[in-house]
Amino acid sequence: MKARVIPFVVSVLASTIAVGAHAQSFQFQTDADYNSADLGPADVNGMQIRQQYFLSPLQNGDNQPWREAAFLSRSSSANLTYNRIETDGGNFDESLNAWGVGGEYMSNSHDFYAALDVNFLNGDNSFGATGKLGFFVQQNWLVALDVYHSNPDNFGSSTDYGLSTKAIVPVMDGDHLVLTASYADFDETNGHTIAADYYIRPYWSVGVAVRNDMQTMQNLFEDRVEVRSEYFVTPQLALRGAVSRVDAGADDENQFAVGASYRF
Repeated sequence: MKARVIPFVVSVLASTIAVGAHAQSFQFQTDADYNSADLGPADVNGMQIRQQYFLSPLQNGDNQPWREAAFLSRSSSANLTYNRIETDGGNFDESLNAWGVGGEYMSNSHDFYAALDVNFLNGDNSFGATGKLGFFVQQNWLVALDVYHSNPDNFGSSTDYGLSTKAIVPVMDGDHLVLTASYADFDETNGHTIAADYYIRPYWSVGVAVRNDMQTMQNLFEDRVEVRSEYFVTPQLALRGAVSRVDAGADDENQFAVGASYRF
């Protein structure tokens, strides 16, 4: 019975994708992500909700990665983000809440790029910002100068710099490889991120990412090795998951993440 049901479900999903791929456009995207790590006596959980607005309607390309529709079309956007991180157990329970606002500017009329994201921590005057100024070396290859500004409450502010790049490369027959890398020169250490996502189909990708000394608002672990995958069930709805090995001090621990995106 299972041998018949599984091909039937796959066939239905494939038909849904084929029918909707040409007709659907979107101007909003909602992302929801959750991750969890068990650190012995304590659990660390992170959640992010992000709402993005594109200045012009977009469509998924027939033979291009659907996740990268905005990058491939060079569509400018604005976004709002909410982050929450909870630590339960051990010697203390703690939660952190933060709000973010940002935007991304790019256009097919020229090759310049700019982006800015600012995050504010609830409960005090702490905030941080990340800015990018870049140039498209080729149509789908971006190189950028990164600026990291941190201003913790009751501490001095700091500004650090780095470089990043992103490229979408066609491979084989209709497949794509999305490559990203970044390097940051912080006061106490140097951080870097390297990632590669292979798009088996425009709606399905598998990838790996390595992060070292690069903490984010959505994830407190600075060092991690991640294996991930994303699948668009329909042109509007994407589901994703990841398993990571994170540096938790004396030991390495596993972290699990799930997420979804909806476009409309």
